[in-house]
Amino acid sequence: MVAVVTILLAAGCAKEQAKSAVASAKESTQNAVAKVKDAISVPYDNQREDAAARERERFNQQYRQLESFRAQQAAQQQQQQQQAAQQQAAAQKPAWFKFVPNQKETFKNLNADQINNAPISVPISGDVKGPSVLRAQVYLDRIHFSVGVMDGRWGRNSAITTWWYQRTRGLEATGDLDQATYEKLAAEAEYAPALQQYTVTADDVKGPFNDIPDDVYEKAKLKCLCYGSVKELLSEKFHVDQDFLETLNPNVKFSDLQAGSTIVVPNVRPPMSGDQKDFAKVTVSIAGNSFNAWDSSGRLVFHSPTTLGSGYDPSPSETVHVVKITRDPHFHYDPTLYHEVPDSDPDAMLPPGPNSPVGVVWIALSKEHYGVHGNPDPESIGYSSSHGCVRLTNWDADEVSHRISEGTEISFVDTKGKGMPEVAKK
Repeated sequence: MVAVVTILLAAGCAKEQAKSAVASAKESTQNAVAKVKDAISVPYDNQREDAAARERERFNQQYRQLESFRAQQAAQQQQQQQQAAQQQAAAQKPAWFKFVPNQKETFKNLNADQINNAPISVPISGDVKGPSVLRAQVYLDRIHFSVGVMDGRWGRNSAITTWWYQRTRGLEATGDLDQATYEKLAAEAEYAPALQQYTVTADDVKGPFNDIPDDVYEKAKLKCLCYGSVKELLSEKFHVDQDFLETLNPNVKFSDLQAGSTIVVPNVRPPMSGDQKDFAKVTVSIAGNSFNAWDSSGRLVFHSPTTLGSGYDPSPSETVHVVKITRDPHFHYDPTLYHEVPDSDPDAMLPPGPNSPVGVVWIALSKEHYGVHGNPDPESIGYSSSHGCVRLTNWDADEVSHRISEGTEISFVDTKGKGMPEVAKK
């Protein structure tokens, strides 16, 4: 009997010690939060992305029937048609710019010049890949109609971006890339080469580079949630999928890159070095996974794919406004914000970096714990759901931070997808 009592007392003491340890950890983290003015407290997903689920979503075209995609933009279309016509008249078609009937394309055994000079195969729709797709993705990116991560393969993000481009240029909005759309897009992008040679710099390779653990408490021990490798850094710098970057550089060992080495990369828009506060209003389509920014004259001046909340943590169906913009923020992991995590778990303070749960920038909204931010997994953007915030790729979030202002309204629309047509099921 004495032994049983002793065991029970020991167990009770162990529980009390565990509670004390958690309380001590919480108090320590709260003290750290109080000292760090840029700490962000917001739910985030600390799970590996489901690549198979993302693949299933790739050709979901439900967005075509959403309210924001059906909205008329007549005045805006007329203005942008005139601008596009002027640009098209001014640009000279290069000799290689010609169309061929729809045919199967590949990147295999093609060098950069062959990809840049390949004839264009149209129409582009469904599960296709090749130089024609890559060139279209680059052109859209260069005129600030982001497709998210480029991989030379067609899919939902590229189709939605094309839909918006067609809508704003007075073309039939189908989301498929036909010859008329390609002609106008290429002229607007001034027939830029899809690929370019890039010389690796000392800043690219100096690091530090970190292996990022899955466990949030292990992440908190790091000095920086930096890039995991030179390849990851270069992939984000040029808006490209890491595997596809290797496809473009089959003879390059990225772990051995030195300053002065040359690689082939997509010819994307350059990052913004200063502020250009021209966003007057933002519309976010929840079911359509779209972030659209309009200037004061009603022109669509920026589009990107986004991932938003679903299920337990829906994004707000309302109009909010920007209250603060923070670059390279710390992240306060607060278990009370997660329905799947016990409130008794300890808090944690995560350091800044591109692999932070909120990426390189946090744009706080007037709804508590909601914001627009970057993301450490760019391939997931446009497909998987988040804990409720508006997630963008790091490069798109960075541009938004330079173009949006405190007080700018953000309206959430298309809270549910309706009327999915047959064409959306392929």
